Amino acid sequence: SLNSPIRQPHEEALCVSVLLLWQAVCRGNEENQRVLISSPGVSQLVMDLLSCEQSGILRECVELLSLYSQSQHGRKALVGNADLTRMLQLLVGFVTGSDATADRAAGILTDLAQEEKYKSHFQKDCVLRVLPPFETLLKNVKMANKRVMPQCISFLGSLVADKGIRKQLAASEGCWEACLVAMDDSMSSISVKEYSEILYTLLGLMVNLSLEQCSALQGKAVAITERCVSLLDSTEGGILTRATGLLSHVLPQSDEAVEKAVEAGIVKKMVKFMKVGGQQTTRYAIKTLAACTRGSQQARAETVKCDKKLSALTKLLTSEDEMVVGNAALCLGHCLGEPGAATALLASDIVRILLTLAGGDARESALQQNSAIALGKLCTADPRHMAQLRELNGLAILSSCMKYIK
Repeated sequence: SLNSPIRQPHEEALCVSVLLLWQAVCRGNEENQRVLISSPGVSQLVMDLLSCEQSGILRECVELLSLYSQSQHGRKALVGNADLTRMLQLLVGFVTGSDATADRAAGILTDLAQEEKYKSHFQKDCVLRVLPPFETLLKNVKMANKRVMPQCISFLGSLVADKGIRKQLAASEGCWEACLVAMDDSMSSISVKEYSEILYTLLGLMVNLSLEQCSALQGKAVAITERCVSLLDSTEGGILTRATGLLSHVLPQSDEAVEKAVEAGIVKKMVKFMKVGGQQTTRYAIKTLAACTRGSQQARAETVKCDKKLSALTKLLTSEDEMVVGNAALCLGHCLGEPGAATALLASDIVRILLTLAGGDARESALQQNSAIALGKLCTADPRHMAQLRELNGLAILSSCMKYIK
């Protein structure tokens, strides 16, 4: 019997032969795929064989599942009949291997993630169903197959794209702890290409997880911030961008993390990124700087010092990205109370820019509010800006905005 314990070489050979036969009848034949996997006991048997110790059986079992995963019809048949939780846990276990089976296993997971029904299966109790094998994997980066590790992390990232799954995993302290261990292992060997690729993918996962506000993330905010700040000197643009992105999500959730980041010199780096960074890096940098200047007087003073005449900030006010404009206006509003900041802008066109934004029809209401607050603070900090405001007939708009100013 195929589902009996395998003790003799001829028994292993028999199992391999059956698996090869199944592959042959299923390859390119959707009906045979459906009939086989839906036959009583077959999907359970495949999972049992997938958990045995014989390498030949494991290899051909993974090959059979790979055959299914490569077509939409096959994936649907698999999702509808297999024990998906057990299969996930077993496939992730292959990633420690160095042979082609590890590649195949990672490929199966990647293929299955295309199916919404597959992802929806893990929406309930995903911390129990999904996290354990990945927690083990992330805590053992050094032992894993470095070539396929990024693919496995990307698979988890595709699950995290589901808000329900993301919310549960982000609320797990164990998930964040595993990510931190993986960060440390990757950062300690970052000069090795394979480790830098793992780190890049891991940061992407953490950026997505950190979209959720939760106590588990807040508890790890300082530890995450310390690691991300050390990555801001990276020569790899992708790592630098994602580290900044993670900071932009984490810092608004922790005053202590903001303090650590400011002490580590983050303001100067963010101002630099705002000036020379790409579109996504700039987006993350201005959000990070807004979080720092909101709660730190030191950050506000350093921003005014590093960004002469607040030129980088005011330039971002003309961006086509409303998120960037809104955060630039917010950051500007934070900084205008600093000595000399408002006066340095007297010769600029800042009043007209802020007035246009405050009275405009931006889709982001926060953009209008932040611009209005900045305009009010500008005129309060240096009343000479009021003259230009009068010329532009902006007093009525400013008056309606004053309710926002505390």
